[in-house]
Amino acid sequence: MDMIKVGPAGVQGLNGPRWDEKGRTEVAQIFVSYNHDTVCSLQFLFYENDKLVMSNKHGTNECESFCAVTFDYPTEFLTSISGSFRKSYGNSILNSISFGTNKGSYGPFGTPTADANKFTFKIGNYPSFGGFHGSKNHNGVESFGVYMKPITTSMIHFKDPPVKVKKEGVQEKKV
Repeated sequence: MDMIKVGPAGVQGLNGPRWDEKGRTEVAQIFVSYNHDTVCSLQFLFYENDKLVMSNKHGTNECESFCAVTFDYPTEFLTSISGSFRKSYGNSILNSISFGTNKGSYGPFGTPTADANKFTFKIGNYPSFGGFHGSKNHNGVESFGVYMKPITTSMIHFKDPPVKVKKEGVQEKKV
């Protein structure tokens, strides 16, 4: 299935390599390393082929704080991601991030500065998340984006049952 690439927020590839987790749709945990105004690294635990699979760490090893966000998998899924980024000494840096799910919210991790640019990715109330992408540099996470899966007809719940229409002299049919 084709996916929609959203973002990234921040300036991708300004100084660091890009990373991509496209197609990794079932998130069990998100590991966030951060300082007061910098998201130092992100790492993800995905459920794939009946196994838990750890992604590479995206960012640096240096941080002051760490949080493991654990989802109530498989019933909890991402519905939104928001945060902020700023430029510092010619580099783009993610300085805060929050995750929303169908069961609650996690974060913010890091604190936006006065000159931060904010972003929000609203994924919706269907399990439409399709993966993460971004870039990193020597300060931490440089840019961040998501992939979206378009909804399918099996995800749509029609509100009204089929209606029977009967016309005089015409056979009954469903619409």
